Amino acid sequence: MLLLAARPAVAGDRPSIGAPAPLLVVRDMAGADRPLKAQLAGRRGLVVLFWAGWSERSIEELQRLDAAASDMTSHGVAVAAVSVDRYDVDDAEMKQLRDRVERLHVHVPVFADRGLELFHAYGVVTVPSTAVVDANGMLAFFLFGYSHEQREQLFDAIDTVAGIVRRPTQSSTLPKVAPAALRRVQLGRLQLAQGHEEPARSSFEEASKADETFPDPLVELASLALDANDLATARGLLDRAAARRDADVGVQRERARLAALNGQRAEARAALERLAVNDADAAAVAYLGYLLQADGDRGRADAAFDRANAISGVDPRAYAAPEPSPAAAAARAMTAYRREVAPGRR
Repeated sequence: MLLLAARPAVAGDRPSIGAPAPLLVVRDMAGADRPLKAQLAGRRGLVVLFWAGWSERSIEELQRLDAAASDMTSHGVAVAAVSVDRYDVDDAEMKQLRDRVERLHVHVPVFADRGLELFHAYGVVTVPSTAVVDANGMLAFFLFGYSHEQREQLFDAIDTVAGIVRRPTQSSTLPKVAPAALRRVQLGRLQLAQGHEEPARSSFEEASKADETFPDPLVELASLALDANDLATARGLLDRAAARRDADVGVQRERARLAALNGQRAEARAALERLAVNDADAAAVAYLGYLLQADGDRGRADAAFDRANAISGVDPRAYAAPEPSPAAAAARAMTAYRREVAPGRR
């Protein structure tokens, strides 16, 4: 739901992911002014929910966060629910807010936004909106609006700042990975899903440093290089990832994409067909479909797309936008689909 305020929020006013998060002074239920940064002190993270009593969806999100607050608190993450109902926060408004919170039976700390200062500092245009701030006071994730998939991403981001790795489950047959590396990779994928490439790149670089045996962050960096058609950088990163674990599916999949971008489509198809045998990696199967489609083999392409859809629940055909060049269409579709089905997102 759109929120009308005294001064319209401007998209350009929003803090960037990875930048310091605005932690301004808000008003608590007793009417005292409190610095929001005090909620973060000594904790691994802070979730700031912007909500309003007239928004059914924001009340639902408030109750959902309240239900999860005990688990989050046990992992060092605090919640601050900031009401943006009114520009002027007088005694009568504070009483209405206290009465509303009591009726809702929520127990997370609730604050009022004085003059909608915090609202404007985050460039909020709709409620509910939710910010996730890490232990260093940096904005790790921001969610505008409300949808099932977005809420799943929100709780992934909360897990990341809390140091919880719930997904993907590590196979007992693979070397154990440092939790810090897994967390940073997961955060990078979430940032990338929101279109924040530079913060995602930084997260992947930090993940690579956190565990020098873990190939995934180098694969992600190589994928970004391939997205930008920087084939030399991608090749170097994939060579480093292969030195960590040559049999890694991501390494082999992105090497096949590199071959395709170099015009070696037959070699790329052969590599992807080998990967597709086990149906384990939706992106590899989708890549195969895109190459088959570019080569005019529509029947086999559709079969590959059906298999990728069965693995991930995401149909690769939705990302196959028309291009003058079939090869260019395949390359663009590979980028879009890989980002959508990245591990930890699906």
